[in-house]
This record gives sequence, structure tokens and C-alpha cells, in this order.
Amino acid sequence: MATLFDYLDWRGDITFGEVGLNEVDSLILSMICYIDFDGIVPEKHDEKSIQLLAAARQYLRNHKGEQAYLGAILPPTLVTLLAKAAKTKRFGTLRLCGYVNRVNPETQIQFSALTYLLGNQNIYVSYRGTDDTLVGWKENFNMSFMEAVPAQLEAVKYLEKAAAIAQGGIYTGGHSKGGNLAVYATTKCSPETKEKIIMTYNNDGPGFSRNFISAPDYQSIKGKIRTLVPESSIVGMLLEHEETYEVVKSVQVGIMQHDSFSWEVLGSKFIHLNTISDESRKIDRTLKNWLNEMDSKQREDFVEAVYETLIATNASTLTDISTDKIKLLRAWNGLSEENRAIVMKSIRLLFKENLKLRKPKKK
Repeated sequence: MATLFDYLDWRGDITFGEVGLNEVDSLILSMICYIDFDGIVPEKHDEKSIQLLAAARQYLRNHKGEQAYLGAILPPTLVTLLAKAAKTKRFGTLRLCGYVNRVNPETQIQFSALTYLLGNQNIYVSYRGTDDTLVGWKENFNMSFMEAVPAQLEAVKYLEKAAAIAQGGIYTGGHSKGGNLAVYATTKCSPETKEKIIMTYNNDGPGFSRNFISAPDYQSIKGKIRTLVPESSIVGMLLEHEETYEVVKSVQVGIMQHDSFSWEVLGSKFIHLNTISDESRKIDRTLKNWLNEMDSKQREDFVEAVYETLIATNASTLTDISTDKIKLLRAWNGLSEENRAIVMKSIRLLFKENLKLRKPKKK
């Protein structure tokens, strides 16, 4: 089985000027975007950029002697990927700029992005997926009832700033929520920026509402969107996708296939399959039916009730919760009767939809 690391060994000595960006390159750039480059990569696009090799060295110096831990959902392998990619001619020579990372519980936003100068006049705008913060997950759930969440609006502004320095074309992409942000920004950006878009990569990121994908803005750009999901995709199948999604092979099972380090590589592509698994299809139908059973107000009430439970623990990250489950239990017990009823009713509805799909059909 070949992985992202094997790809770096195989293609690492060839620059983007010699061979252009492909789907594996896009995923690598999307994963490196999870790294905290605060104080290393300039925030503004018009400031001096920094080579990926130099940025990686500075990051590793800053964290020398520390055990790599990026939260409850991000693998420490990300740091290994950064170090290995930085040593290659293909990635180490890229220049980085426009690093932003904004997390604000009050405005309920978790947004981070990074721009790569590919050395062939093209740029790659990468959006970070959901991190370890509770507000980041809250914003994800808000997508089920809000027309646009703050990170999506910020993604459009960021793309316009990046487009101003693009001398050639623009690639955009991201993993998980980052893929959703890339598609949203590509859809809602100005006509001038749309003209520069070469391709947008959504790597197992959730889709959108039916109203969004049927709108002219989306229809005008959907031919430039590539959505890649693993065989047992759960995250990437959430909400709606009108574009044809491509299925890639993973060595993991179930939700663990969301970890892109498990995606199998063959040359400059992933190993593609014909369709998602039956299990993924069942989960997808269950979640969609569940959401369809609730109107926007009910979804909002459910999300708010769950979030209230989590923040009552005084935790700010998933890691905080996972290290003290007693606090979570106390917070649940301290929840109002009304909110507890909302959560339990929604969970019962989810189980009901799950049983419907798993119940054998009568002949």
C-alpha cells in the first residue's frame, strides 16, 4: 500500500514548474494547513513570503523536545508530513503567505487558511478543517440550519485577497470542513476571481443545502469542483452534493477513513473505486432522513443544547472533555429540563431513522 509519504519519495524531486499540481499534491497541501504557523508565516498576502522549508524548520525549533500532539482529532503524523515534505524539492521550495487563524467563541467562528505560491505563477489557497476547539465543532453543526456560517463568509474574503496576488491561476482546497469552505468561497467569489479558478478540491468535506447547490452561483462553477471521499465516508456525505464525487480506497474502516493518511496512492493519483460502501450509504440516508425530520428551529435548538452541555464543563477543546468525563456528566445533570428533553428527543429520532433503514424489508 502506497501512502502520501511514498508519494513524496517518488515525486519529491520534481517541482510544480516541471509537473503541475494533482489530487495527491492538493491533499498534502490541505493537511499541512492544519499546522500552527502563527508567528512564522506572514499574515498578509502582500508581505514577504517564507519558504516552506524555512517555515518547517522554525516550527520544529519552536516545538523541539515536545511530543507531537495536535488535539483529539488530528494525528501527530501531520508534523511528520510537514518535516518530510519540507525536505523535498517539490514542496520545500514553495513559498507561504497569508496565514490566518481565528477562533472566537463569541462570534462562533473557527477559521484558518494559508496560501502557497507554487512557483509557476499559480497559487493554492488552502482552508483548514475543523480543529480541536468546541466552537469549531459548533460552527460545523450550525451549517445544518444557517444559510452561511462565519467561517464560510471569511473564506470568501480570504480568497479575494489571495486572488489579488495571483499572477496565474488559482487552486483552492481543503480537508473536511476546509473542503466545504473552499467550495463555498469558489461559489461566492467575484466573477473576476472565478475566471482565475483552475480547480477546487473538496477532500471528504460536507456538502450544502439544496437551495445552495441549485443556485446559479454554484451551477456556474460546479464543473471546477472535485469532491473526493473514502469508501466509508460519513463526513463527506453530509448535506447535499450535486457534483459527482469520486471514491478513493482507504486502509482504515468506518469513520477512521476520514483520516487522509489512510488513503491509498498510486502514482500521482489515489486508488479510485466505483462507489461508496453499503454501510456509508445507510449512514448517509439515516442522517439525511434525521435532519429532514427536524425543521431549522429544531436543529438549532438541538445544537444549542448540546453546545451548552459542553461549555458548562468550562472546556474549550475536545481534549479538555476527553480528559475529564466526570465534568461532562455533571454538566449534563445541570442542564435545564427543557434542553435535556430537546437532546433526548433528537437522539431518539436518530435511532428511529437508523432502525428504519436496518429493518429487513418484507417480501
